[in-house]
Amino acid sequence: MHASVTIATLPQKEPSYREIWILKRLIKLLVIPCLVAVMALWLLHSLNQPLQQSSPLRIAINPWPGFADAFVAAEKGLFTKNGVTVQLVMQSEQRLSNRTYKDGDSDGLFAPLSDVIVLATQGVLSKTVYVVDYSQSGDVIVARPGVTSLADLKGGSISIDSVHSFSHIYVLRALQSHGVDENEVRFEIITAPRVLTALEQGLIDAGHTWQPTSSRAIAKGYHIISKAGDFPGIITDVLSFTAQTVADRPKDVAAVVKSLLEARIYVEQHREEAVAIMAKATGMSEQEVSDGLSEIIRPDLRGNLTAFSRFKSTLSLYQSGSYITDFLLDRGFVRHVPRIDDLVDPKIINTLSSDRPS
Repeated sequence: MHASVTIATLPQKEPSYREIWILKRLIKLLVIPCLVAVMALWLLHSLNQPLQQSSPLRIAINPWPGFADAFVAAEKGLFTKNGVTVQLVMQSEQRLSNRTYKDGDSDGLFAPLSDVIVLATQGVLSKTVYVVDYSQSGDVIVARPGVTSLADLKGGSISIDSVHSFSHIYVLRALQSHGVDENEVRFEIITAPRVLTALEQGLIDAGHTWQPTSSRAIAKGYHIISKAGDFPGIITDVLSFTAQTVADRPKDVAAVVKSLLEARIYVEQHREEAVAIMAKATGMSEQEVSDGLSEIIRPDLRGNLTAFSRFKSTLSLYQSGSYITDFLLDRGFVRHVPRIDDLVDPKIINTLSSDRPS
């Protein structure tokens, strides 16, 4: 026989009106006050906590006098005054700054516009928000004795900082202006700080470089046969941020630009102090920094407003950007480049200009 199991269900008793009334009173007297107390304690705790700050905006930078306003902005507390925390990620060379940015280890980048465009072809979409400087005699081609012009380089050798870079574009443009085809010279990849050593070792006949190497080369008897100013706007240095950073943190990016414009004014008004700050941060001598500043055009707010306008001059980002993209495409350096309109963001400069007291 199998044992049978019976589950008994007790009849449920309906609560009386009085029991329901007592339960409601208990909720009012005990539960609700407890909830109010818990919420009050949470609010009090929240008010006593410091405001959570956004993570620092990381900007890749390297020793170039045009970029050095950023060090002044940091030293004089201008970033803090304008409500943004900035971390300047220092690298020794432009290509290393570019790599830092490409690898996602910085949110922004000080670089020539051409490098920003090349990075965009590699999938790093940026928004250029500020023109730092136009190189005049800051970027030069230095040659050994006996080479008196670019035309003398036919059959010779010249160095560029890296392939498909602003250096490559500038040197090709300079050679072209003197009737020298790129197939008539031998190119060597030598970074700007090493150009003097390469000249001394006889590895090259000429090379593209800038401060402090250019001054040191001249002091040792080498001479300049070309400067960027011969081709206005060919080397336009800018500040760019990733498109995502500009979309997510527009106020912080605007605060950085405002701080740099204020730093530029400070440099003009306190030249000696500012040069000392720049020299300490970059490892250059004060004389090298001072010379470097005199070799570039550093546009103010009005100059930036012009740069972000459309007109037929390579001082316009749209015009110089189009020249660079055509140059890259024509020589097969890249197969596709983004539209310049997608890389240039004039909103911050336009807003700062409209907010300026008349």
